[in-house]
Amino acid sequence: MSGEGYRELRECRRRGEVLRAKGFTHEQVADIFAAFFDVGPLRLHRYAYGHTAAEVVAMYNDLDPAGSASLREGRFYEYESWPVSGKRPSARVLAIFARVYRTTARRLVTDEVYASYTVRDRDLIDRTDHRHLVPHGTSRAPETGRGRATMEQAAARATGTVGQVLSPAPADCAALLRALSSEETDVKRRDLLFELALTLGGAPALVLLRQLSSSEKDRLATAIRTSGHVDARTVTVIEKLTARCRRLDDDFGPETVLPIVESQRVMITDLLRHEHLLPALRGRLVNAYAQLSQLSGYLHHDLTDYATARTRYRQALNAAHEVEDPTLIAYLHICLSYMAMYQAHTGQALDHVFAARGWAKRSPSNVLRSVHAMELARTLARKGETAESRHAFEQSLRLAGQPRDEADPSYLYWWTPTQVQSCASDCMLAWGQLDASITAAERTLASTDTPMLLRGQTLLQYADSLTRKREISAAAEKIRDAARLTNVHSSARIADSVRQARGRLQPWAGNNHVRELDEELHSLGIAAVAS
Repeated sequence: MSGEGYRELRECRRRGEVLRAKGFTHEQVADIFAAFFDVGPLRLHRYAYGHTAAEVVAMYNDLDPAGSASLREGRFYEYESWPVSGKRPSARVLAIFARVYRTTARRLVTDEVYASYTVRDRDLIDRTDHRHLVPHGTSRAPETGRGRATMEQAAARATGTVGQVLSPAPADCAALLRALSSEETDVKRRDLLFELALTLGGAPALVLLRQLSSSEKDRLATAIRTSGHVDARTVTVIEKLTARCRRLDDDFGPETVLPIVESQRVMITDLLRHEHLLPALRGRLVNAYAQLSQLSGYLHHDLTDYATARTRYRQALNAAHEVEDPTLIAYLHICLSYMAMYQAHTGQALDHVFAARGWAKRSPSNVLRSVHAMELARTLARKGETAESRHAFEQSLRLAGQPRDEADPSYLYWWTPTQVQSCASDCMLAWGQLDASITAAERTLASTDTPMLLRGQTLLQYADSLTRKREISAAAEKIRDAARLTNVHSSARIADSVRQARGRLQPWAGNNHVRELDEELHSLGIAAVAS
């Protein structure tokens, strides 16, 4: 074997071991390598097992029913090279190789080569299937049902499908390999990044890993691979990843970020389950788990999967209560209130926002209290309690104007003047102050740092004000602008809100501007619905 060929085989061995540890079968590993290496199926299956040519030849000759032990390495390489060069293997030879690799003979030839055999030979190829020889328990489907951490029982395994995390598909793994090859020349670093990215949800996790230094990546990989290596610096790396995940949603949307978040939850769950940690370190990990569960709930809400969002928020609440974090507990009740209000469950929203009030009083964070006061203002506004809503709104503005300090958690980074203006627009819309609502919305939209989701929400609030003012053409334009964001952000909530805003234009369905809006919504895959 040439030096280049052996280096390639060693690279496949390392990556194959990582993939097998994640639950991929040898066949799936071969499929992943197919998108990365420009070689035929026979060699791909050898790479999937990490065998040398000599090892495969020895196994082949042991299985040859003729007992002739006639296969030589030179002929084997010819078989692997066909049809580019070399010699086509016979159907009987393929049947033996299928047993060596515990697969079907059909998987070992391309469609082009398969078509070159006679009808009788194709029948033998089709009938040869040795997948039953795969030992039970050594080849799992690429999915895990490891569940969630139950804080009261040291992260015990959950039952059912809630919390199930799927490993990246073979095509995603191949894309990950290609991305790593283009940006990392050092083989060892490439393999380390490959392992970390698989643990954290696949190719999208590379964006996250680029935020870590080389030493931080090494420390995280060591903690994942072996027990007893979770120290304060390792937990700091995990906290850094957790904080960065929140910012990814601003750029990529929930469909991209959710697998990363869920994979991190599983990683922390495993550490809590298997590591013997000092109380302080365990508390920090539980807090990271709670934050990731909150973020997962938010992302599920953004995908309009309310049942799973509620489950994640409840899991986060359990963890936040374990570490006795009043700020996080209050924030989670605010999230639950916001989701209930979005679903028009006003009573549930009030329950949660009033539950949050008690915890917010115990929190040292003025930012948290400002967020809570604004959520209370919006909830009361929808209940028609305008005076109380205004009082809460003014309190929120006063607290938001105070400088931040170390008591304010990093996960409230999004509470900016731009966000405050958007919430003000929402409150004023509920109060019936349409011109003031429009002015606040324009301030939000004029900001250069407005995230896409917030921009979409604000555009639709603007559209609602215009609809009430019967400025139909302008309202249709704002709805159109919000709908176009669905091309670049995967929030299902934007699309759902667009449908609701369009429904409020139904009395003017015959208007030319509304008809043009309907045509564009149809092209974007957003069906117009009546209110």
